Amino acid sequence: MDDMNGLKDMGVISPVQGWSADGVSTDTRKPVKGSLFFAIRGERFDGHDFTKDALAQGAAGIVIDKKSMARAAGFVKERPVFAVDDTVKSLGELAHIIRKRYRPVVIAITGSNGKTTTKDMLAGLLSGTYDTDKTQGNLNNLIGVPLSILNMKHGTKTWILELGTSRYGELARLTGITDPDIGILTNIGSAHLEFFHDLQGVAKAKSEMFSAMRDDGAAIVNADDPLAMGIAGKFKGRILTAGFSNDASLHILSYRLNSNGMEFDVSYKGAQHHLSMPLSGRHYLYDMSLAVLCSVYLGVSWNEIETACGQFNVFKGRGNIMQYENGITVVDDTYNANPDSMREGFLSAVERYGAGHIIAVIGDMLELGTHTAEQHHALGRFLAVHGICRFILVGASSEYTLQGILSAKAPGIHASRVAGINDAADELVKTGRSGDVIYVKGSRSMKMEQVISVYDSMLRKNHA
Repeated sequence: MDDMNGLKDMGVISPVQGWSADGVSTDTRKPVKGSLFFAIRGERFDGHDFTKDALAQGAAGIVIDKKSMARAAGFVKERPVFAVDDTVKSLGELAHIIRKRYRPVVIAITGSNGKTTTKDMLAGLLSGTYDTDKTQGNLNNLIGVPLSILNMKHGTKTWILELGTSRYGELARLTGITDPDIGILTNIGSAHLEFFHDLQGVAKAKSEMFSAMRDDGAAIVNADDPLAMGIAGKFKGRILTAGFSNDASLHILSYRLNSNGMEFDVSYKGAQHHLSMPLSGRHYLYDMSLAVLCSVYLGVSWNEIETACGQFNVFKGRGNIMQYENGITVVDDTYNANPDSMREGFLSAVERYGAGHIIAVIGDMLELGTHTAEQHHALGRFLAVHGICRFILVGASSEYTLQGILSAKAPGIHASRVAGINDAADELVKTGRSGDVIYVKGSRSMKMEQVISVYDSMLRKNHA
């Protein structure tokens, strides 16, 4: 990377001839050698406090804001220092410049649930036909998306970018930076209610992607989500849909669970196709069908799609299944959670294993704002009504989940609120029996995956 031209507010404090960088970094706790270090001010850290560390670790140059120019005194002269008005804005501008220079096919994915899974599925489907790169992890905000673009592998012709939002205007800015050729909307659900208040607010925020896209682009949308379809209906470009709806461009005809995951049949342009994947759950069908539809649209053959679907690697925390010698099954669905993904995940477990076998280990759902008590109460009642009767609850909002469980007045309920991760694991060791299915889920920052690791350690210690 040697093109800082185009940044509207850039000033160069210490220019260097023939300068270049291999990528971009914002965190000195990760490798920064050879990269351009952007000093970003966050809620907990100010990157300007780490610019000297970045240079000491071999950063090719640094970008600071003009308010911090005094801190540049004494910086080494063999590497450039760029001063800008806003380092976050400049990071996005530079990413947009790079996107325009290399002109890949850009696919942007947004939605309340399934963004990361759809992204990973799509990357697997496309990579056999196209040189493809994707957002690493869930770097989907105004810092993460530009970082993803600026660190894409050289020469890749297809970029799959995950776009998130937690405030109005953010998705419009991200769409402007990425300038997608294809926009995928997975669904509109009860995520980030703290910021958007209700589903209509979430829909308004998600609509920004299609509003900001070019008219010659394509929208790929969940056909069974009325709010998503309402948003797509206003898009002036091409609209493609996937789902169980008879009117969907890619129509899911049926699905069957099997020992390896599930098989499903789809219809596209009058032809039927049989597919399989190593995941089980109706909600995953939507993610995969959107990825399949995008792949077909880009010219991937059905033979390649059938092979890639069956070989999809299940990523940690998204429904991974572990079988223990004591006859207990653990399902790790700890990647993240909101009210919709909680219901879908547990319903899939009920469908596969039967409600009576499930021990639901539930961590709090975060970013629900004033809806926190209501949504946790509703979740507890919903799960109890659908036959789950054993619960281990973790977190400050678990009292509301418990109230919801008890309000269902279902027979045989056994629900425990525990103080933390270790207590949850201890309860599982004490109460679990052969044939049980321990299903663990909660918001990312609840770190519910630690329940599984502690449980695993306790079992190993007991059988040492």
